[in-house]
Amino acid sequence: MIKVLRKVAPPGVRLQLSLWYTAVSACLMLIFGIALYTSLDQLLASSFDTTLQMRAQQIAEGVSVRQGKVIVSGIVDELPELNATAAIVDPSPHNTGTSNGDPEEHTPRIKGIYVRVLDTHHKIIYFTSSFSALTLPPESISNPLSGQPWRGTLLTDGRQPIRIYSTMLVDAKQIVGVVQVGIPLTGLHATMGQIGFAIILFTPFILLLSAFVSYWLAGRAFKPISRLTRMARAIGAKNLHQRVTVPLARDEVHELAVIFNQMIERLESAFVQQRRFVADASHELRTPVAVIRSMTEIALSQPSDNEDYVAVLQEVNAESERLGKLTSDLLALARADEGQIQLDYEPVRLDLLAADVVASLESLATERKITLSTARLDSATVCGDAARLIQVIMSLVDNALIYTNAGGQVTLSVEAYNPHVQLVIHDTGIGIAQKDIEHVFERFYRADPARSKAVGGTGLGLAIVDWVVQAHKGTITVDSEIGKGSTFTVTLPLAAEQS
Repeated sequence: MIKVLRKVAPPGVRLQLSLWYTAVSACLMLIFGIALYTSLDQLLASSFDTTLQMRAQQIAEGVSVRQGKVIVSGIVDELPELNATAAIVDPSPHNTGTSNGDPEEHTPRIKGIYVRVLDTHHKIIYFTSSFSALTLPPESISNPLSGQPWRGTLLTDGRQPIRIYSTMLVDAKQIVGVVQVGIPLTGLHATMGQIGFAIILFTPFILLLSAFVSYWLAGRAFKPISRLTRMARAIGAKNLHQRVTVPLARDEVHELAVIFNQMIERLESAFVQQRRFVADASHELRTPVAVIRSMTEIALSQPSDNEDYVAVLQEVNAESERLGKLTSDLLALARADEGQIQLDYEPVRLDLLAADVVASLESLATERKITLSTARLDSATVCGDAARLIQVIMSLVDNALIYTNAGGQVTLSVEAYNPHVQLVIHDTGIGIAQKDIEHVFERFYRADPARSKAVGGTGLGLAIVDWVVQAHKGTITVDSEIGKGSTFTVTLPLAAEQS
């Protein structure tokens, strides 16, 4: 069963939003219904208590003591439930509420109200017949006699709830008895039952309507996203120049459209670079193969002496070496793009590496009549791969030697500025045009015909340098001017113990 549920696709965002909205609405309606029902119940109960208090006060105003007798009068007009049989009652211990000893003769038959009057000795002075079905607790009498009204809910023999209010009778600022008034709660319970039934009845319809409305509103809210989706679906690899329409409203959809266009722009740039890389790689690989084939065909078609064959083989060997270096560089860049090259990071003295590279390339510079020297070598330790850092220094120095004319100068410096160190290679060569500077680290890019394969390069050296520097969390910049030379600056973070 669990596997089947996992295979079921989750609902869409529109449906999820509608379900969440409906669930929240259900919770809010539940809270509102409970609060409304509780508030109304308390309000109606308070109204009942107020009514009981008023009726008790009306009865108390009609009760007085004259010549040792409690007289109940003046309440017939105020309380229609009380009739003329409620006359003067003898409060003697032998009288329990009637004038002739017959309780049924003078006890009124009242159904809507419960009334009982007692003296300070707990003797019943007056009561309605309905009161006989009630059994009140002792505190309903003792509390009023001590000056504190009492309220409570009791059940009759027929399990009917009755709300009782018991208060003191005061005559000449003295408590002379207790008056107790009750009203059935049947009407209140019936009203609250109807209200509860109405809440339960209408809640599902309101929730259903809320679900439909939320689903409709979600659809309208997602219309801009749907349009954005359709436009994005129409954009393919062959028309990456197209862009989605950006809405005028500065909302989330506007931001999504802007980000999507930026992503398409990056993809277009990546596709252009990839196509150019494939075309350049094909051209670079085809050239040495064509040269080797041409030389071997000429050598085979025209019989020559051994010296000619040796010259041809030397040319073939040179082209093969160039082809092998190009293949190696392509493989290195491909592995770097895939993140398959692991660097061995360890503390490395960058100034010592720079000095070693200058010493190893000094003979080459002398052969080309170029002065190669170091201007400044600060002690600087970086955390990096020594072999790759040597490759960076050698590539930059070799690049400077290639594009510097005889009689020129190439200067190398290592300048420490905590927390970074700068490796600076300056030459007095032919320089780079400003429009070409931003492209010099692109693969197979050559700024001008002078920077051609005739000098033995593959067009991948600076691209590899840029990758190695970035892998060491550094940066590389170029400052150049045509005819005045170039300056390559590599900035690397110093090792922790030195920074």
